Amino acid sequence: MDNIWQIHDIKMTDKLTLSKVGELLKSVNLKQDIIDECAVIYDENENVIATVSRYLNTLKCLAIDRHYQGNNLANKLVTYMIQKIYQQGWNEVFVFTKPDYFGVFQQLGFNIIYQNNNFAFLTNRYDLFKNYLDYLAKEKNNHRYASVIVMNANPFTKGHWYLVQQASLQSDFVYIIPVKEQGSLFNYQERKKMIEQGVQEFKNVKVLEGSNYLVSKNVFPAYFLPSPQAVISEQTNLDAHIFVDYIAKALQVTTRFVGDEPYSTTTNEYNKMMATVFAANHFNLVIIPRLTFNNHAISATTARKLFITGDFEQLQAIVPWSTFNFLKKLDYLSYQKIPNIKALIEKDY
Repeated sequence: MDNIWQIHDIKMTDKLTLSKVGELLKSVNLKQDIIDECAVIYDENENVIATVSRYLNTLKCLAIDRHYQGNNLANKLVTYMIQKIYQQGWNEVFVFTKPDYFGVFQQLGFNIIYQNNNFAFLTNRYDLFKNYLDYLAKEKNNHRYASVIVMNANPFTKGHWYLVQQASLQSDFVYIIPVKEQGSLFNYQERKKMIEQGVQEFKNVKVLEGSNYLVSKNVFPAYFLPSPQAVISEQTNLDAHIFVDYIAKALQVTTRFVGDEPYSTTTNEYNKMMATVFAANHFNLVIIPRLTFNNHAISATTARKLFITGDFEQLQAIVPWSTFNFLKKLDYLSYQKIPNIKALIEKDY
């Protein structure tokens, strides 16, 4: 029987099949989410009876029609999509899933990094997670009051510089962890370089290697959660608990600095909820008011818009000279040709 369950890749332009995928997800109390690839299995009447998707190296939207459960379709689809992720050059696969599928993924070699009653975050390379924590432990300095900033720096602006300055003044030592997610306008190496160049003057600041384990709100899935508020809540719980339970312990820090968010309701709620989680774990969150220019908070989104249009005269007012010189060397016209460029510019970070 197994040989009839063939897996089919679905083009993102195939609206008809994607609508069928949406119907299947809805039938098992899930919904569609941001994805890069989708695969399905049909029955003999070309009805979609099983599906899985991915966004970057994260598995999403696994669903099996109730009438076909017990046919090993979940394992088949997950194994298939893992291979697709490896073919894209990733060396690790993540998954966020409801309790129903914990066992499926654990049987396939996944380990849980964080879980609660609503979902779990798993990796199929727990050794890499442990290696990262070991790396942090080796990088730590023995300071009484050390702190951390996690930033995307897409690109590094004067607002980021001001946040680092304030943390530097209020801490004995500051670690900066760049977000390693590859869903930004500027890639990880570019963003890390801008951070390093932008903080050279601070003698008590160290830029570490980035982490895939502090999960961006742009990666965290919404497909199995009932509301946008629930997504914010669970993503905050995930980020805060991984930070407090693993990252902070490895570095032996007591505080995390973030900038406030006057424009994004989502990020503002995220900061408030993170403060609550941290307080419950006897950890400090310091929210620094955003630096302004012309009575407006400096925004990386604005910097991206100015860069992509080649408006370097305006750009130099909101980014440090190090960032300005770095961006001037890039061919901004080539960035205009990137697929989904509008979405990358408008992303909320």
